[in-house]
Amino acid sequence: MKKPIGQTVADNMWGMAALFVCASFILFVFIRTENARTVGWVLYYCGWIPPVSMSLWCLVRRERLGIGALFSFTLLIVSGFLFWLNHG
Repeated sequence: MKKPIGQTVADNMWGMAALFVCASFILFVFIRTENARTVGWVLYYCGWIPPVSMSLWCLVRRERLGIGALFSFTLLIVSGFLFWLNHG
């Protein structure tokens, strides 16, 4: 059964945080320069934009957030804490 286009877009928006966290992780762990550290933090902070936008969208439409929100926000909080411990 094929999902409606709106559901597909929402699923992808919730999952986008993982891409930003992955890019930040690569910069922090493998590049290890001061510029890479700065860009890593910028990418991490940009990772908050899609989940926050989707949360606001769900609030406007009066929908439940679902498991995508749990995944996105947990990933961002845990990875942010770990990045801060290692590269803060």
